[in-house]
Amino acid sequence: MYTQTQLMKFCKSVFVKMGMDEEKAADTSDILIEADMMGHSTHGVRLLPLYIKDVEIGNMSIKGNEEIVKDTGSCLTIDGKYLPGIWLTKKSLRLAAERAKIYGTSTVLIKNSHHNGALAAYMLPIVNQGLVPIIKSSVPSSATVAPYGGTKPLLTPDPMAIAYPTNNDPVIIDISASITTNNMIADKITKNELFSFNCLLTSDGFPTNDPLEVQEKNGTVMPLGGLEYGHKGFGLALGIEALSQGLSGSGRSKKPKSMNLSTFIQVIDPEAFSGLEAFKEEMSFLTEQCLKNPPVDKKNKVRMPGQNALNKRKKSIEEGVYLSKETVHTLKEISKKFELSF
Repeated sequence: MYTQTQLMKFCKSVFVKMGMDEEKAADTSDILIEADMMGHSTHGVRLLPLYIKDVEIGNMSIKGNEEIVKDTGSCLTIDGKYLPGIWLTKKSLRLAAERAKIYGTSTVLIKNSHHNGALAAYMLPIVNQGLVPIIKSSVPSSATVAPYGGTKPLLTPDPMAIAYPTNNDPVIIDISASITTNNMIADKITKNELFSFNCLLTSDGFPTNDPLEVQEKNGTVMPLGGLEYGHKGFGLALGIEALSQGLSGSGRSKKPKSMNLSTFIQVIDPEAFSGLEAFKEEMSFLTEQCLKNPPVDKKNKVRMPGQNALNKRKKSIEEGVYLSKETVHTLKEISKKFELSF
């Protein structure tokens, strides 16, 4: 187990040694560690070597600032200039939160962003202000998901997250438009594991649980809903790509080559509508009714989205952050490379 402070010191030191300024290094480290604390290990510090590689080959810029392309007050469009996607996303969320308190709702579009990690990891600082954050992200430079009924990779898993406050713990929803994600596929390959069910398709369109079919043989990830109801995931993906790529003006038609995210960020202030207290009253009632719903399996009661993640986060703060043996090995190799202790 590792403390949050230990991991922050190490990750931040790596980025600073590569020439990243303190703020970018701290923000990027924070979200990677937060993902591990919440149990989203596929998007945690195991991504550090991928970020290092992209800095070294020039796919991630580490100096300079984003460019504001358009600013209408409540709406902004930002060119991220391939800067760290986590830093860009955190900064944009803070800005959207400030403006939502003025305009009721604020939307920020980011184009040309590097990878932004686990979306759930951004939610707490915003939702704890009594606001409703929404993030939808896609990667026009990548394709692993075929449109429903097709066999050629075209879309990405297209994640989205939304969180909202209640009178108790907030609800944090983090899902993708595909059954699994690219990082989960990479994690399975690293651990030499198969998925426990068929969530992928071979290049010929046959169901499979082998992640190598996607990474090495041009197979695809099934959209949410699978073979029977994948039209729902396909539709969700199109909506997410419309809001992230379409509104930012940076999509697949540009044929970007390297890691290139388009991200939709929106923050809503309930005070601009029926008021925060009315919002929390309704959503707290709904949460209570969900949790009281008779379970199919009495040993597994209904739980709210994000409930496990928040419990894991509390445990991580109290007992330390768990890292897999593969991740620990990788971080030790990085520590040797950068002459840092770990």
